Amino acid sequence: MEPHKFIRDKTPLSKIKTAQIEFDTNGLPYSSQFDDIYFDYQDGCSQSVQVFIEGNELEKQWLNYEPIKSVENNSANTPAPFVIGETGFGSGLNFFLTLQRFQTFCEHHAPDWDLLFISTEKYPMTLEDFSRALALWPELQPLSQEFLSKYHIDEQQQILEVRLLDGKVNVQIHLQDATAALAKLNPESFAYVDAWFLDGFAPKKNPEMWHQGLFMQLGRLSMPGTTLATFTVAGIVRRGLEKQGFAVTRKKHQQHKSQTLVATYTGHAKAPQVNGYKRRISPDKPQHVTIVGGGLASACAAYSLVKRGIKVNVFCQDEALAQGASANAVGAIYPLLHQQKDEISEFYQAGFAYAVDFYQELLNQGFDYSHGFDGLIEVAYKEALQKRLEVFKNQPVWPETLISVVDSTQSSQLSGIKLDFPGLWIPKAGWVSPPELVRAIFAAAQNLGQCKIKYNTQVQAINKMDNGRFLLATNKGQKQIQTLILCTGADTLQLEIADALPLSVVRGQVSQLQTTALSENLKAVICHKGYLTPALDNKHCIGATFDKNDDDTATRAKDDAYNLNTLTGLLGNIGQWTSEDIQGAKARLRCCTPDHLPVVGAMPDIEQHKRVYQHISKDKNWRFEQHPPVTQGLYVLTGMGARGLCSAPLLAEILACELTNEVYPLSAEQLFQLAPNRFIIRDMIRRQGND
Repeated sequence: MEPHKFIRDKTPLSKIKTAQIEFDTNGLPYSSQFDDIYFDYQDGCSQSVQVFIEGNELEKQWLNYEPIKSVENNSANTPAPFVIGETGFGSGLNFFLTLQRFQTFCEHHAPDWDLLFISTEKYPMTLEDFSRALALWPELQPLSQEFLSKYHIDEQQQILEVRLLDGKVNVQIHLQDATAALAKLNPESFAYVDAWFLDGFAPKKNPEMWHQGLFMQLGRLSMPGTTLATFTVAGIVRRGLEKQGFAVTRKKHQQHKSQTLVATYTGHAKAPQVNGYKRRISPDKPQHVTIVGGGLASACAAYSLVKRGIKVNVFCQDEALAQGASANAVGAIYPLLHQQKDEISEFYQAGFAYAVDFYQELLNQGFDYSHGFDGLIEVAYKEALQKRLEVFKNQPVWPETLISVVDSTQSSQLSGIKLDFPGLWIPKAGWVSPPELVRAIFAAAQNLGQCKIKYNTQVQAINKMDNGRFLLATNKGQKQIQTLILCTGADTLQLEIADALPLSVVRGQVSQLQTTALSENLKAVICHKGYLTPALDNKHCIGATFDKNDDDTATRAKDDAYNLNTLTGLLGNIGQWTSEDIQGAKARLRCCTPDHLPVVGAMPDIEQHKRVYQHISKDKNWRFEQHPPVTQGLYVLTGMGARGLCSAPLLAEILACELTNEVYPLSAEQLFQLAPNRFIIRDMIRRQGND
């Protein structure tokens, strides 16, 4: 079977369209779009149990489940979750009935493995409709209420992920067409599906869903023994499944006087579908992790790990948190979006969506920090940028809820000050206080579990020991660590053990500026050649300089002057500022990469890469089976440049998924764009024919 390849779609991102639902006198949800009911009022629960739970013999499978799955990337033989795949989440009835039985199973058998429920839904219900539909099943309320409290979607969201039962159950709802959603899944990150719920509106009602492409994806994501159950006995379904290697039989249900289909995958075991060097390792889930760093990357990593039950120790070299690149009083959060989709824009779009949700969730939990999510305007202050606006307007590839073109009048209204330029409006963007945010995230992590911070602990050198542990030389003596994560920003360049990464330092100075009677009305962040943030404590932040190969963190008057002149040259109408109005400044070091994307994952072994993948220098298309050679136990999260606020939360989730063998929130190709070994592979390919 040909491996699935991530295809970069150049068409506009589809806006999420919610289900068109009507409720009858009994409160039964009915789809006016598909002219069909979601479930039967009298027997909905029993039908779901008979068709899907009993049809897949789930409880029998759970009793006999072997959590160690023999897949290529499971090198550490770690417990894998039992995976259920579903087409058509609908009202969630199948999921909640499954969850109810899994909860009971756990109470009696206490398995050491988890449940992963992957579903698709092109037309998700609104929260209001969900609540109303699930109210019909009071016996499911304890479970459904926890889910509903975490349920929220927006127009550009692609995946909704919710954890239940203290993290033992992970439900992922992919908010798009079933075939398209399944095509993006990389089975090597979750060891293939164990049981399928082939649901959705009937083939006659929804013919667009039921086609050969869907059945191909079901086969691709199955292994020998994978079971499947569906309510329909339509010939197109039976034949489609059989063509993909499923042995299909009809099952009679006396109670409902109906027939359904059940199936078992009898096809061949799959060869790895992703080139070896693009895979991620699957280590044993660690009990303890040490993170070096006291900034945003460290905070997000700590939070993502602690919420998965991992104990975290943090080594912070300063006497307080957020003293490095996270030290600026105010920072803007917004995605980097190009006129056309590319790997950079796609990552930052995903990172931005995740970050906005994460930062809001912190506030909802009571972990406060200074912020303003009132939007951001990228002003088109020169002709080239105005031509760029025309491309965004006439050839849109991003939804308007994410970014839209506004004229000067709209820019002025949205920002609260008079602007003479049109621009790009990003409504969900804004600003935060990075130091306060870092402290809030660490507080949330400590509230969730064991997260200890050791201040004034500077790591001076790291060496791998013969026993597999790491020996850290610090100003407080030597320490042995089993699992180590470097969230060290620009300081990563000082660590010899990280020499595999082609990182660079770019100095940036941000100046603080006294507000004026006009500027204090600013509501939105303004990006021009530099940026201007709304006032915090009667001060704006302006900046920032970009000084390559400069590691001096002392502030400079000339840089304040540069920041001020850049601002007044474009926005001088909102304040007659002089150097006397500069109220302070900070100079910090950004950690950058050659391709402008961050780095997250296991630290690669350069020499072993050259040995294992040497043939790539002769044939860049050669397929390798072996996963990347790495320095076992050593991970890195760095290279965020000037966009840490946008990227850090998602990067931390990716890292946590790697350490705990969970499904990644991005495709295999997208993950490779962030992988630490990508630079080694690219360099070997570039050398093709030159050796």
